[in-house]
Amino acid sequence: MNRRSRREGVLLVATGPQHRQEALEAIGRIRPHLGQRPIALATDAPEQIPSGLFDQLLPHPGPVGSFRDKIPPLLRLPYARTLFLDTDLELLAPIEDLFAILRQVDVVGCHAPVRWCQWQDPGVPEGFCELNSGVLGLRRGWPQRALVRRWLQLYDQVGVSFDQASLRSALWWACCHRGLRSWVLPAEYNLRTPKPWLTGAGMGVKIVHGRLPDALRGPLAHYLNSDIHQFRSSSAFATGQNQPIRPYQPQSNP
Repeated sequence: MNRRSRREGVLLVATGPQHRQEALEAIGRIRPHLGQRPIALATDAPEQIPSGLFDQLLPHPGPVGSFRDKIPPLLRLPYARTLFLDTDLELLAPIEDLFAILRQVDVVGCHAPVRWCQWQDPGVPEGFCELNSGVLGLRRGWPQRALVRRWLQLYDQVGVSFDQASLRSALWWACCHRGLRSWVLPAEYNLRTPKPWLTGAGMGVKIVHGRLPDALRGPLAHYLNSDIHQFRSSSAFATGQNQPIRPYQPQSNP
C-alpha cells in the first residue's frame, strides 16, 4: 500500500442489525475495486462486527436509527480523502479517478433522481439540485467540516426524515460562505436501481446503488459494462425495483 492510498479510503455507516448485516455483505462487493485502499465502518455495535473485515471500526457518536445517523461520522473523516458509501451498493469498476477529483475539490456526488422533498430552502436556486447522499466524496478540511455541521444543524431544525434537502441547503451555504468547492459526477458513479435510469454512451458504470436480488447483480453488471459504447436504460433491463414511467397520453382536441 503506497502513501497515497493510506490517505484515501472508504467509510460505511451502519446502525442497527439490518444495516450492520448489509455492511458485512457489501464489503466483498466494494473492496476488489479500491486499489488496496482501506475501508472503515462507523457503527453502534463494533463488538458485533467480525474482526478482520474492516480496516477500522469506529464507534458511532450518537445513533438514533434514522437517516441522521450517516451525518455525525462525517465530522471526523478517517481519511484525508474519504468516499462515503451507503451499505446497499456495489462497485463495478476501479474509482481511481474519483479520488483524483477529490485532490482538487472538497465534495463530489451525483444528482439525486428525485428533486422534490417536503421541505426546500427557498434561498437555494432551483437548478442547484439535491445530491444523492449515498455516494459522497469528501476531502477532509475546515470547509468540509463546516458543511457537515451545517447539514446536521439543518436536519435537526427542519424535522424531515430524508436528509438530502438539508444537504442541498448546507452545500449551497458552504459554497457561498465557506469557499467550499464541489463537483457533480455523472450518473455512472451512482446508478440508482429503484428509479428509472439512463447511462451515457462511452462510459462504464462505476457504482450500482440499490437492494438488488443477488441473481440480478451479475446480469445487470454485464448489461451495463459489456458494451459501453451504447446507451443503457432501465427500460431495457427490468430489475423489479424501478418506479414506472406513465406513458404519454395526448389529450384529444375538443
